[in-house]
Parts: sequence; C-alpha cells; structure tokens
Amino acid sequence: MPDPMIPPGAPAGTTARSGIGRRALFGAAVSIFAGLPIATALAQESEPPLDPRLAADTVTFQVRKSIFKGLLVRPRVGPKRAGILLIPDQRGPSPYWRALARRFAMDGFIVLLPDLLAPFNLPEGSEEGMNLMGRIIPAEHQLALDAAADLLVKHPECNGSIAVVGYTWGGPYAAQFAIAGTRVKAVVVHHATMPSPDKVATAKVPMLFHWAENDPRTAPQIEAIEKRMIGAARVFETWIYPGLSGPFIVDTPSRGRDDRAADLAYERTVFFLRRHLGGGG
Repeated sequence: MPDPMIPPGAPAGTTARSGIGRRALFGAAVSIFAGLPIATALAQESEPPLDPRLAADTVTFQVRKSIFKGLLVRPRVGPKRAGILLIPDQRGPSPYWRALARRFAMDGFIVLLPDLLAPFNLPEGSEEGMNLMGRIIPAEHQLALDAAADLLVKHPECNGSIAVVGYTWGGPYAAQFAIAGTRVKAVVVHHATMPSPDKVATAKVPMLFHWAENDPRTAPQIEAIEKRMIGAARVFETWIYPGLSGPFIVDTPSRGRDDRAADLAYERTVFFLRRHLGGGG
C-alpha cells in the first residue's frame, strides 16, 4: 500500500516521517499541491515583471547603527495574511530567491526576504559578500533577523501569525526562532547543519525538516534529531529526498539544484504552513 504522506510523482524511495509527541502520524500531510509546475523564473537569472496580482516594496529595518533592507511581497488585495520570513543561503538575495518569495506570495502569504549585506553596499552575489557573512558573528545576524521578523509581524497587512523558512546557511537561524518560540508559529529548515539535537529538541513551535539523503554534512544528524524531538514530545515532520548528496534548493543548477526535489519541498512547505499558520490560499 502506498504511503499516503508521499504525493504522487515523488522520487522513488522518498521517505516521510512526522511526530506529534511520541506517536507517528501517517496520512496527515497528503500534498494537495502535487503537479505544480516549476516556476520558470526560478531557473533564470533575469527577473520577469512583477505579477499584477502582487505588490512589492523595499523596506528597511535598523539594528544599532546599521540599516538593513528587505523585499516585502504580498497579494495586492484580500484580507490580512500570514507571514513568511524567508532566509536564503549565505550568498544573500538573488533573482532566484526573489522569485521564490513571489511564489510564496502567489500562494497567499506576505513574504519578507531580508538582505543582511545591505549595510555594506556590495555587489549582489559577490564572493566578498559571502566571505563577509561568514566573518560576522552569528549573534549579529540573529539580531538583524529578529528585527526583520518584528517588522513583518507588525506590518499592517500581516495578521500577526508568521513562520520562518530557512535554506542551508539560513537554516540554523530559522531553528533559533523555533527554539526561542517568541515571534513565530512554525519553522521550516532545508538541508542545514543544525545546533545539537538536544538544543533543537527544545523547539517551542512545529518544525518541518527537508534533508538530502546522502549529504555527509547533514545526514548523520537526522536520526539523532528525530529521536530527541520525539522524546521531548515536539511537533515536527521530516522529509528525506533520496539520492541527493547536498543542498538541492540553491540559486544555480551548477551548485546542485534539483528542480524536481525543490518543487516537492515547496509543495510540502506550503501545506505545512497552511496547517500551522492558518493563512495563504
């Protein structure tokens, strides 16, 4: 009998696990979005015009004397929306991540994509910027992301219910929001090296994990995190993508992007967020 948690079209061997407290759930996360096409913009470096159904603005937020910027995109009409703080990888915003923010907005969310390199006026995607991000202590990044989350949750078009979605470098910062539990109602982590399993198991909001099966940096932690999360009676879901050996949601195919796996992860993420935020759509 097929596993009802795995949407039609999933790669052979796709593994899904979830936990609420100490019992496994099966059939709770059937994807209703299977078959969505990959947005063409996600595979291109050039950016298409903004869909007329969306509104987008550049917003600013301040930490001490540093002024940061972010892209805020949301549906142009409708009620207040649940929010997503979208944390990209260490390279920062690019056409790929902006297209992904627009895709989430088309699914009914108000999305903030922060640019943590904005105070330094560096070229987008530069190696210098990536190296600089690595030299800044994590606590400083977290302060900036906290300020971004505060801006989002207080935005007049946000209903006050937000989640954080983090990719690779952004994943541990997303996890910190779950551990703190003060600003967000759900967290999604994509193929990221986590804090210790014991620390992750202190998460105070539901978490969704996307893992590459054979990634030597992240695969060894999967089982330990699951055991600690179950033992601590935490709400979480795990998806493991077979045959993949590294980050599969990145801005270029040359860095290992797998569009099919990325699309499945997107569908599962939207399903998870709609369940826990009650927004979108």
